[in-house]
Amino acid sequence: MADWQTARYQSPYGKIELRLRGGRLAAVRLCGPDDEEGRVRAQPARGGAAEPFVEALRDYFRSGEMRLPEERLDLSAATDFQRGVYRELRKVPFGCLVTYAELAARVGRPRAGRAVGQAVGRNPLPVFIPCHRVVAAGRRPGGFGAGPSWKLNLLAHEGWTAKEGRLVKQSKEQRKPKTCVYAGSFDPPTKGHMYMIEKGAELFGRLIVAVGVNPNKSYTFDLATRLELLRECARGLANVEVDSFEGQFLAHYAQSKGASHILRGIRSDEDYRFEHAMRNINEDLEPGITTVFLIPPREICEVSSSFVKGLVGFEGWQEVVKPYVPEPVYRKLLEARIRWPGQSAGAEGGTD
Repeated sequence: MADWQTARYQSPYGKIELRLRGGRLAAVRLCGPDDEEGRVRAQPARGGAAEPFVEALRDYFRSGEMRLPEERLDLSAATDFQRGVYRELRKVPFGCLVTYAELAARVGRPRAGRAVGQAVGRNPLPVFIPCHRVVAAGRRPGGFGAGPSWKLNLLAHEGWTAKEGRLVKQSKEQRKPKTCVYAGSFDPPTKGHMYMIEKGAELFGRLIVAVGVNPNKSYTFDLATRLELLRECARGLANVEVDSFEGQFLAHYAQSKGASHILRGIRSDEDYRFEHAMRNINEDLEPGITTVFLIPPREICEVSSSFVKGLVGFEGWQEVVKPYVPEPVYRKLLEARIRWPGQSAGAEGGTD
């Protein structure tokens, strides 16, 4: 098993684990919310063997396209009949459905609906081989190996919704993804920020991570560096955009981006008081925008940008800081050579 490679990709609906063998995609696992392995932070390859498959997932969740030649898929464990079923499945266009009976006819075995269903159920490469597009008669959703939530979410991504047990095509307005803005100074991004970004990407169809620029505030890292770090840290999140704004209220910026929600994190009582007031002000400015609050897990709840910077420069700071920041940020901190006394440690109430 030494030739197996694993990468994880954070989709809008949960983590997707990819397993490669000999440079070809051999297995795909759609992780559930209670899946312990699925809770591991997404680890898309950078320039490695998994990168083409990660890029194919990005394309699918952004535009619906899945450009990946069949020879990149390892179906050596499948029977000839199963490979025929999978080949026909890959021909079903984005946003279209096919019944088991129709698929059986397409593979030249019109009476083999049950065998087709078994082949679909054993599909080792969901999404890449779009078995979620196979439905029961009468447009009933039917089963799915990763569970009904994954199937309904993937179908919703392709414009379908379940109503009274049957799939109906969504209107253009219904298909429009909800946009959320998560703003901060991100000087630098921390694992607390990444928790918020990953959760925001799961909750919303489009998440804009916006770096707010305050001309009256001094920053350790310039705007271009912070944007670069955020893009690198969020590289595996297909529905995340990184942007910046200056001279605007957050609510007005969110409205200009077509956002329906603002995402904020609460780490302490102090944060709560600040964010409670800001929520009311934002509602006064833009009544159509809803503020959503998340509380990070206990192990990173106290982590802020100022907390991290306050640790840098002391003897042995490298090992102390490393657990609190994403790898790209850690490398940048090593390069920056920030030295104590620098900025003091402490919570940065609601302004990270």
